[in-house]
Amino acid sequence: MAEQKKPAAPPAAKDVKKDESKPEAAPKKGLPIKTIMVLVAAMVIEAIAIVGAIHFAAGPAKVKADSAAEDLAAEAEMPVEIQVLADKFQNTRTGRTYIYDTDIYIIVRKKDQDRVEEGLKRMSAAVSTEISTIFRRAEPAHLLEPTLATLTRQVQAVLDSKLGKDAEAKSFIQQVLIKKCTQFRVDM
Repeated sequence: MAEQKKPAAPPAAKDVKKDESKPEAAPKKGLPIKTIMVLVAAMVIEAIAIVGAIHFAAGPAKVKADSAAEDLAAEAEMPVEIQVLADKFQNTRTGRTYIYDTDIYIIVRKKDQDRVEEGLKRMSAAVSTEISTIFRRAEPAHLLEPTLATLTRQVQAVLDSKLGKDAEAKSFIQQVLIKKCTQFRVDM
């Protein structure tokens, strides 16, 4: 026992021999091209997706108002006066004969002016006859109203029935104006 075997000491670094049975690895040839190409393609696709998302998220392009278009639209809505008729109408409801010298105008939008004027030309006799009937049947109190509101409503109803309505089913006529309704007594 005296002589115990000492464990073998590890060989010194100098003494370590290279294992010549394994060949040395070949030196690396530079960067991996395939990997770089895949990364570049992924980055390009990502950039396109981000630019597309920003483009669509930004909303539509800003619109600038065209002042000429605004003027045309405003001009089309401007009121225009059209003379419907200037005539003398008779009323004998009180037992006496009265003549009413009358001028009737209507106010329409400028965009409807041509259509209304054409309708009035086409239906002039019918319109004149209907308005004459209104005056002949009118009560004396209606003919003496300060605003002639009753006659105005009746004239507008006649004109609406003769001229029709626009595309939105609204009357072409914005207002009826009885400019003059002067009463003259006729003695026989």
